[in-house]
Amino acid sequence: MTTPCLYSIVRYAPYAETEEFANVGVVLCAPKLGQFHFQLTQGNNARVKNFFQDEIIFPHAKDAIARELKFAQEQSCKFTTPERLANFFNYLIGKKESIIHFSPARVVMSDCPQDMLAALFDKFVNHSEVTKESREAILTRELKNRFSHYNDLKNVFKKETLGGELTRFSLPFVARQEGQILCAIKPLAFVQDKPEKMMEHCDSWTAKILRATSEKILSLSNVLFTIDAPRHPNDLEVKAMREIRKTFNEKGINHVEHTDEASIVKFARQAI
Repeated sequence: MTTPCLYSIVRYAPYAETEEFANVGVVLCAPKLGQFHFQLTQGNNARVKNFFQDEIIFPHAKDAIARELKFAQEQSCKFTTPERLANFFNYLIGKKESIIHFSPARVVMSDCPQDMLAALFDKFVNHSEVTKESREAILTRELKNRFSHYNDLKNVFKKETLGGELTRFSLPFVARQEGQILCAIKPLAFVQDKPEKMMEHCDSWTAKILRATSEKILSLSNVLFTIDAPRHPNDLEVKAMREIRKTFNEKGINHVEHTDEASIVKFARQAI
């Protein structure tokens, strides 16, 4: 017989100001059956580490929330009515100031809460993706902060949407003088879950820049990609990054590692 279950997605959100997060677990209770279950990803989750460039904080945060949920699970058997267990669940997932937080409670019907937990975990954690756009938003914020420490660069760059007859796209860092683009910088994150998606991201931005160059919107020599590669790549990711850098070299597109602040600043200063 099916029974209503309450569930919430466990989210890791280390940057409160940007609101980016990764789904790292699911917590579920079946009040009428008196059941409380949870499942969390591993502390060394590669997608989380690559996305947030985080090897230290997440494992500790994950262990802390695991202890909290284990304690909650032990306490759940003490509630004598479905209403009290449901109230306890809603209190547990209530909004708190923390890098680990929970989505609002949702309801699902199931004849086996534990099987439903596994299905929800597979849907929201295993098959969810921290997106390249979100990671690139973080990289953009970081680079903007770096430029703010240089008096000659902190007010030079603006976000712009560039467009011609056959192309239109936005760049977060564009410097102009008398209407002419002197420098354009775009952080690129290659944190996609498959090598072919990494290549698609490379090819997409290569095509945009080359089209803009052919329409004389900007000069190729004034464009710089700052690259954010996987922190601990597997063999296929190493091969993909090699091909990505080769593509940029063959097309004449400047590129450096996103962590190479000196080279980025040097390029910007030479261009303007």
